[in-house]
Amino acid sequence: MKPSRSKLSSTVLCVLLQLCSLQLLVVAMPTCRLLEDVVLNTHHLLRDLGGAFPVQCLKYNINISFPDSAFPASTANHPQCRQALWVVYETLRETQLLFEDFELPVGEGGVSWDRKKLSSFQNLQDRLLEEGSCLSTNKTPDVLSPYFSNVTAVVQQQGSAACGWMALRRDVLWVLKTALREHHSCFTRRGRH
Repeated sequence: MKPSRSKLSSTVLCVLLQLCSLQLLVVAMPTCRLLEDVVLNTHHLLRDLGGAFPVQCLKYNINISFPDSAFPASTANHPQCRQALWVVYETLRETQLLFEDFELPVGEGGVSWDRKKLSSFQNLQDRLLEEGSCLSTNKTPDVLSPYFSNVTAVVQQQGSAACGWMALRRDVLWVLKTALREHHSCFTRRGRH
């Protein structure tokens, strides 16, 4: 028995509509990427804020150590890119929360960071957090919570606050550098989306 022309036409039409719907769904899905040059500028501003990690703060390295396992293997597939970008986003978000919740110690025993560069860093940080807000929905086991709890504990103590901020700066630099070096293909370059 041969299918009728109208049944065949409606079947073809149905398949075409499903394909078009699928394509629209894929096109409409937001790409969750961060601009590579903004991340690089953020890294440079943070790097240039102040001096090297102080020797007197080395004793806090035992309690404050960024988890290497936060980053996925260095491949450019979508799940690994999303995870790598999430690590950058979440690190910047948690860092912003620390800046909001705690005063940066200045003067003797505090940090001697360039205020203008710090302000520029925070502006770029805000921009990256806004651009990467789609990453906040990433359902990834939060491997970063223990790290930020440890940083917060050190920042809260008056005698060690400066060391906590310096450790945070060191580790955020590491996160940005690692992401740019090992997951560079996950970032958007201007003119490439």
